[in-house]
Amino acid sequence: VVSGAGIGGAFAARPPQIVGVNNPEQIRIGTYNIHAGFNEYFNYDLEAIAQTILQSGVDVVLLQEVDAGRITSFGVDQVLWLARRIGMDARFYATNEGLQGLAVLSRVEIVFDDGNLLESVGTQTGLQRVQIRPDENVITLYNTWLGVLLDADGERTVNEQEIDQQNQLSEMFTIIAAQNPGDQLGRSRTVIGGTFNNVPDSDLLARMRDSGFNDPFAGIALQQSATYWRTGQRARLDYLWLTPQIRAVGALVVESNASDHRLAFVGIDLR
Repeated sequence: VVSGAGIGGAFAARPPQIVGVNNPEQIRIGTYNIHAGFNEYFNYDLEAIAQTILQSGVDVVLLQEVDAGRITSFGVDQVLWLARRIGMDARFYATNEGLQGLAVLSRVEIVFDDGNLLESVGTQTGLQRVQIRPDENVITLYNTWLGVLLDADGERTVNEQEIDQQNQLSEMFTIIAAQNPGDQLGRSRTVIGGTFNNVPDSDLLARMRDSGFNDPFAGIALQQSATYWRTGQRARLDYLWLTPQIRAVGALVVESNASDHRLAFVGIDLR
């Protein structure tokens, strides 16, 4: 009886099988800094994060500031919780002692994932790579969170912190080039997304445009494109950069206060 109950309990607790989306005409890819499940006022509500993702209708979402068992977020493995709550497959890349990092949730089949740590003066960060296969060809997703810019940093100036960001971006380009030998990224379907912690007219983001990546939110007013929302503060700090091989069919930021960032997504035409 005990053995039977144990087997039955294990069967009931097994994760649901995720059936990947096959050959869709379009998919939605998003990026969302979930701030460890806390909003601006540090109210913890992971269900509100899940509802925001569901509201967006994304097929794939890149997540930043994700906790995986930290005491400060009540010991919850947020990647596992969100994946099961929403019904998506998940991949996690730990950057801080295995307990915090980057994640990708996907309804599209995930065929590969890995990651690299980036040189970090402040909080350790990294670059996560996940490949999805919506049709006969893969789309490569790079997910990152770059160092923050803080006026209150008593040890380094904002200019010095921006140099850290530039160094991290250079390291990202080196990693991506090594992973795509002979490919200038324009011939492959690649998305680089995440929290860059800088504004669109900065030198940092100019390098993304100069490298041939397209910004589907370019030209949209700040009120509609801002992803960082706090009382009296609006800024666009989160991005989705596309290679020319990918055709965008609309871009939107979801109105939600579940985090101090908002989810941004872009439609991708696969026809």
